[in-house]
Amino acid sequence: MRNSFYLLEHIDIEINHRCNLSCRHCSARAVKGKDVNELNIDEIKKILSGAMPLGLKKVGLTGGEPLYDVPKLESIAKYCLEELNIPVHMHTNGTLIEDSYCAEGGVLSLFEAVSVTFLGGDAETHDYMTKTNGSFEKSLKGAETCAKAKLPLTCYYIPTHGTCESFRKLTPQLVDIGVKTIRAMALAPSGRARPIYGETAPPSKEMEKFERDLLNSRDKFNLHIEAGYCTRLSMPGLAVLNGHDNCMSGRNRLHINSKGDVFPCTAASGVKELKLGNLKTTSLKDIWINSGILGIIREIHNGGISLCAECERKPKCKYGCTVNACGTMIDEQKKLCPLTNPELRPVK
Repeated sequence: MRNSFYLLEHIDIEINHRCNLSCRHCSARAVKGKDVNELNIDEIKKILSGAMPLGLKKVGLTGGEPLYDVPKLESIAKYCLEELNIPVHMHTNGTLIEDSYCAEGGVLSLFEAVSVTFLGGDAETHDYMTKTNGSFEKSLKGAETCAKAKLPLTCYYIPTHGTCESFRKLTPQLVDIGVKTIRAMALAPSGRARPIYGETAPPSKEMEKFERDLLNSRDKFNLHIEAGYCTRLSMPGLAVLNGHDNCMSGRNRLHINSKGDVFPCTAASGVKELKLGNLKTTSLKDIWINSGILGIIREIHNGGISLCAECERKPKCKYGCTVNACGTMIDEQKKLCPLTNPELRPVK
């Protein structure tokens, strides 16, 4: 199928590489200092305006930590709303949220959705994952500030080995402060999580118990608990995140990191083999239409790659998560896969 058939409807873009935390699993490998290669405001605006003819309908702003640079976050959000006339949502760790950001006219009031992420259900587990003491209490306070301001808030749960049970204690706390929506997210083998994925990803029994706890909390507290396609592969009982009933990686969305590197989706953003190109040297249109990796991903989902027919990992790609399949391949498998071996990709 021709790549030009697809519309680029959704872009998530890292507006900075800086973060006040040092999360062990971070797909962006965010750091505390500024990166000289970080996209500036004008570069980001140019990227987003260039995506409009490709079908852009929605933009997510992430990082790093977007609230590390509020003027930049506000400038880009207003550009999307006022110049491009498209809605924006944003993802934050919650620790830097202030009352003024949530007030009418504040930066967070610009967004149709705001998420605050928890990596554990208490200070011990969350702060261990962020490698920052006090981060749990600050994130909880940030979520409370958003909820009290009636912002469209979703709290993200990212369970890891040993943290799953702790979320059971967090959910009632979030309900008490007014949270109504929780999104579960499976750990992806990307970024800093990739080399420790085998020991950090929860085993299946932990995930099953985590899902049961979420479903019990849903019924007890009348919560909406949702998950995207890749997460529901391990937790099928959760509600379908809007627009995520199937894997849409590279089919209607892209992720752009703070340096301009492009990936098929946010989960892929720390998997170097799935880097599609860099927007400082290649146009977004060229990547979207001509990328060999995107072509492979699209054909895998459409069942058209003959090399995949006998591959024992095919269920992970076609019926599962392409990022997970790619991120957990051993070197011998990489040689046999068109995703990771350019020599095996069909000639256009």
